[in-house]
Amino acid sequence: MINLIKLEIKKVFKPVITTLIITTLLFLATVMKSGNEYYVQHSFEFWNVSIDYIALIFPILVVCPTCWVMYYERKNKFLLYTVTRVSKKEYILSKWIVCVLSAFLIVFIPMFIGGLVSLLFLNNVHAPASYEPLFYTNLFMEEFLINHTYLYVFIHCLWDGFLAMIMATMGFVFSIYLDNIFVILTGPFIYAILDNFIMATLGFHKQRFIASFYVNTMTHTNIFNLLVGPTISILFIIILLVILKWKKAKVYNL
Repeated sequence: MINLIKLEIKKVFKPVITTLIITTLLFLATVMKSGNEYYVQHSFEFWNVSIDYIALIFPILVVCPTCWVMYYERKNKFLLYTVTRVSKKEYILSKWIVCVLSAFLIVFIPMFIGGLVSLLFLNNVHAPASYEPLFYTNLFMEEFLINHTYLYVFIHCLWDGFLAMIMATMGFVFSIYLDNIFVILTGPFIYAILDNFIMATLGFHKQRFIASFYVNTMTHTNIFNLLVGPTISILFIIILLVILKWKKAKVYNL
């Protein structure tokens, strides 16, 4: 299994590193743009506001660098040559592990670096006026945020990395069963957009998957808001797998 994982890392190393660098630069540019254009009460807000942009496009960022490999190995029949040399389950599992770990890093590293830059180098901070609410108003665990800001950002990034792993898993499932590369690479993004639209239309704004990208979705009266979007996504993946298994879809045929 270790050798298989190393092999898969070699296959996707360049696209993953390229995506990671581009995402980091874009997120840093967004954070610094916010730092130059706005005055806020706490430098944490520069980072928090900048999350809006990465939350919108991250399903594409975490899928495109890795999920294309499985599609092309199915298409060019490379998978058939692996049958006699390695277990099917181990081969697919190694690909999934590399896929989700890559997705985690693509989101976690840029966000954490952006958080450090925001907290350490952006100084357009002013004391609130008497009529302005404090910046941590309505934020979850405000005392922890104030006293342990770096740890708060770190935990926030870990959670967002976990969400990236869910989206990457969805893209991976698409890649092992579907035969349309466009659907494979954009499917998770389309899912996130539809989830955002449907949940907002039904009045569940804080239960959307995109809303789950913010730890502050949780409140002191309802700590489960953060879990609704990811839970629905995981159920969608499970139901999709069940349907594909019921239809006897073949991974090694395309």
